[in-house]
Amino acid sequence: MIKFGTIGTSKITQQFITAAVKNPNCKVVCCYSRDKTKAKDFIRDHKLYAKAVDNFDQMLDEVDAVYIASPNGLHYEQAKYFLTQQKHVLLEKPLTLSFQQALEISQIAKRNNVFLMEAYKTFHCPQISHLFKFVKSYQPFIANLNLNRYSSRMAQVKMGQYDSVFDAKLGKGSTYDMLIYPVELSIALFGPVTEVKSMGQRLANGSGMNDCVILKHDSDVLTNIVCSKASRGVIENELLSDIATLTFKNVIQLEEINLYKTNSNDVEVIHKTENDKDLFEYEIAVFLKMIAENDFSLRDYLLDISCETVRVLNLVESNQEKPGEI
Repeated sequence: MIKFGTIGTSKITQQFITAAVKNPNCKVVCCYSRDKTKAKDFIRDHKLYAKAVDNFDQMLDEVDAVYIASPNGLHYEQAKYFLTQQKHVLLEKPLTLSFQQALEISQIAKRNNVFLMEAYKTFHCPQISHLFKFVKSYQPFIANLNLNRYSSRMAQVKMGQYDSVFDAKLGKGSTYDMLIYPVELSIALFGPVTEVKSMGQRLANGSGMNDCVILKHDSDVLTNIVCSKASRGVIENELLSDIATLTFKNVIQLEEINLYKTNSNDVEVIHKTENDKDLFEYEIAVFLKMIAENDFSLRDYLLDISCETVRVLNLVESNQEKPGEI
């Protein structure tokens, strides 16, 4: 039984709690908030038998692992603290906002023989196997990925109010909150990135809002990505080869996967989403199994992908700052 502590009381933490209480191999025993009253309310609302704390030191004797869902800019310091105290860490995406920081906390986890995993849901849903199978069988050379979702905070953004995700230091906007999903998926499928071409539109405070990105992978595959927090997208995603095309909806949850052969009008339904489990349930199950089996090779494999993703996001950011040719 792994005893979990949580950091954060946002909607994503609520989703984690809902999934975690379904797993018999873990228990949420401690909840942190800077406002202890808020932590108590959180515990009461979710009917947990847990301790409310407003100090990280108070968590150490209570927990084996920590789920961190604080603003992006706080991930590095918080993860570093708990890993150094030899606690396992399930860390919300992105791992950090800096590639060097991502490498550092990865090394700390390895030195302390504990498990650090980024809470990147897509990688752990069963249907991702269909994408890996397609890549192996058909060797696609181009991927088109789209993630365009209208943010619930747009009303405040239009009034010049930038908080949480759109805070220039804590969240950095669409680039680290949304673009990470298609970037990480492409790296998982096609390997490390050798070249980045990027243009973006930013808010007045410098946070990302819309991104257009092209990645060239070491495997020579090209990934084209359009990502926005200011619009509602409707275009599907596709992996293209000369023999077949694989399409799917929702680059996060991988819904309605279909196969189209180049020389046929037939459509093969590969996966149709029908009341799939909450992706958090798969993610938590993988994390707990990894700890139970001391599967350090899986830890390192996943961390390599997470670190490479942060490196690429850093390159996207710096690439957008360079003027293009006219």
